[in-house]
Amino acid sequence: MKVFVGYGYNSRDAWIPEYVFPLLNTLGFEVLTGENIPGEVLSEGVIRKIQEADACIGFLTKRESDSTLTHKWVIEELATALASKKEIYEIRENGIDEQSGITGDRQYYHYDGDKAMLLVMLAKFIVNVKTRLSYKEFILLPEDISEQIRMNLSFTRCTYQFLHKAKEYEVENAQLRKKPSGYAILIRKIPSEDALIDIRIESPSGSWSSGYVSVGLINVLLTRDN
Repeated sequence: MKVFVGYGYNSRDAWIPEYVFPLLNTLGFEVLTGENIPGEVLSEGVIRKIQEADACIGFLTKRESDSTLTHKWVIEELATALASKKEIYEIRENGIDEQSGITGDRQYYHYDGDKAMLLVMLAKFIVNVKTRLSYKEFILLPEDISEQIRMNLSFTRCTYQFLHKAKEYEVENAQLRKKPSGYAILIRKIPSEDALIDIRIESPSGSWSSGYVSVGLINVLLTRDN
């Protein structure tokens, strides 16, 4: 997994690669930056790195100790990540211009110089991202649906859709996996542990769906659509 980190490439932000990068590496993430591709306007190289990443962390720190200005390119990097539907975490140093952020009504972290607390909050964010991006397997029931899938496997489509806090997410295609007792599907990007998921199977012999059920389940019962 990869995380893009935007920050100021100056002495004030030297603590970020020193402390933050090792934490991200320890948690299993490769760190991407635009450090070697400088410029106030984002280059195609930086945009590709952001799109390649699973998440983006942006440090809106002061350019100088007595300044209210932050780094324009970090704002652009966060905006690009947001437009690319990446997981983002904005860290805003106390004292910078409140209009500098890009996340609107989204939550961001107020950095007041307490690096230890910031590292704790970053670790929580990264663990949550890793959980959502990790694959989870659901066993499909009843077992006789497996025979229908097997007979039409090349023409069978499996999809899933999340529901969380009254928001329906986009429909995603799922990969089917053969198991000793039948078939399972692999899903990823679970928005929350208390989210619901609707699994659908469509084949020439019919279609089945689970309706919205908890993502905490392992076995999911499908019923044939009328």
